[in-house]
Amino acid sequence: LPAELRVAVRALVGDLDAFFTVLGLREESFAVGALSRLVAAELASYAPARNRRRVATNKASVVFVDRTLDLAGAVGHHGDNLAEKMLSVLPKLPGHKTDVMVNMVELTALQTTDETCNIIAPGCLAQPNDPAAKALWESFANLKQKEAVMEARRHLVEAASREKLPIRMSMGELS
Repeated sequence: LPAELRVAVRALVGDLDAFFTVLGLREESFAVGALSRLVAAELASYAPARNRRRVATNKASVVFVDRTLDLAGAVGHHGDNLAEKMLSVLPKLPGHKTDVMVNMVELTALQTTDETCNIIAPGCLAQPNDPAAKALWESFANLKQKEAVMEARRHLVEAASREKLPIRMSMGELS
């Protein structure tokens, strides 16, 4: 960690220890997220906290949660949904830590053969004002990967049919 962040984490741990001391707590820490694990580990190894836990009479469970995980939405931790797979595979949006880039250039008139051209036409995976798009995103987050791909395929076939676009379907592929 950068020195400034290490100092901030140690200050937070000192403040938490002081707070737990006033309450007479012997805490059991749980962490969700990378920074939270770091804070919980620092608190566990903090010498004054170890002394406090030996004499404290009240027990408490403390859960540290990284707020950046709020951006992940309904993505689970079992690794078997399409949303989680997309968020882990797609490139990060420039200047962002958790948002991913869905390059929509192929759907625009901005076609170029220049390899050095770095046009990004960003798209959004979540469209909360469109019921069909919302249902599709929810299937990405809630269904198993294979089921979500089938649901996306169904949406594509319906959209192409609605727009009277020619569709070629072969074994597992849609063009």
